[in-house]
Amino acid sequence: MSNKSTLLVLASTFPRWKDDTEPRFVYDLCLRLKKEFRVVILAPHAKGAKKYEEIEGLLVHRYRYAPEGFENLAYEGGITAKLKGNKLNFLILPFFFLGQCLAIIKLLKQYPVKVIHAHWLIPQGILALMAKKISKNKPAILCTSHGGDLYGLNDPISKAIKRYVIKNVDAMTVVSSAMQDEIKKLVPEATLPTIAPMGADLKHLFTPDDSVCRKLNQLLFVGRLVEKKGLKYLLQAMPEILKKYPDTRLNIAGTGPEQSNLKAQAKQLNIVKNISFLGRLSHQELVKEYREATLAVFPFIQAKNGDIEGLGLVMIEAMGCGCPVLASDIPAARDVIVDGETGILLEPTNSEDIEAKILSFYSNIQTNSQLATQACKFVTNNFDWDASKNTYSGIIKKIK
Repeated sequence: MSNKSTLLVLASTFPRWKDDTEPRFVYDLCLRLKKEFRVVILAPHAKGAKKYEEIEGLLVHRYRYAPEGFENLAYEGGITAKLKGNKLNFLILPFFFLGQCLAIIKLLKQYPVKVIHAHWLIPQGILALMAKKISKNKPAILCTSHGGDLYGLNDPISKAIKRYVIKNVDAMTVVSSAMQDEIKKLVPEATLPTIAPMGADLKHLFTPDDSVCRKLNQLLFVGRLVEKKGLKYLLQAMPEILKKYPDTRLNIAGTGPEQSNLKAQAKQLNIVKNISFLGRLSHQELVKEYREATLAVFPFIQAKNGDIEGLGLVMIEAMGCGCPVLASDIPAARDVIVDGETGILLEPTNSEDIEAKILSFYSNIQTNSQLATQACKFVTNNFDWDASKNTYSGIIKKIK
């Protein structure tokens, strides 16, 4: 039996198997916390995944919530996108909540949990509080909001749940400074949450490689193909860019519910031959793209339901690889981009501005590429996993 305190981590996004292309920031944080804590992880089950396994010292439990063929709410786009894409998924939602709540209660009996780290206010935050009320074990609860849960889910019931979680957890963190303001709007009397971004491996993985030559006029987009990523505005800018630089290529790394619409848009704009939909890439494959691209473009917007990017780790990964970055001027981006110093900010939803700034970059590549050097130093100093791990470790030790 380990002498380390037990930390129970709740997440709806976690690698399902080795080399899974699902976002792995929860996994990466847990790998670093395991040096100080016994880390137990609870995530949704999915077809082909194991119900229990030990991965690099992490104890991973995956809860069942439906027959295996219907366990499709989490992963590959996320819960919100799955609900939006197929209304029948709402029928599974109660079982998803119930399955997770029962699994938390079971793990609180099985392990001497000192702290629960719930990623996302809904559902993990509220379910952690519910399970704590029912269980004999009364661990402290840390909740981290990643953006979509805070900015989206704006119906009256969801807002009430979010307020309840914020008021009742023992500690609250957000991944960008803009989210602090959003928490204060939602719960004015709340203690200001700690800004604790997820990190990136900027010392061993997402690093520059001077032996790799950047390709000329190659644009890169990385992210889930959902409304808030704003990819359609980059596609709208492409015809004018191609008039002046017909050899321009746009590589799109990611999948999501908007993929068919985006492919149809590319066809309508007659730019299909200049675009490659690469699908979901591993970290190693992404590093190659970041190192080869002329620049990475992230045209974030606020979705109709209010959802907006919480931080944008893809910007940090690109900068770590020495790739120049253009991104929309949304609140979270300002934690990463100082306009003209570590990157270039775009006007959200403005395809003409995207076009103008990409063309301006092309005409001043040597000058603008100096931004990438400054950006790489900045993110390495502020967003490497070592800094993130130390912040979270300190909070967990304080509340346990």
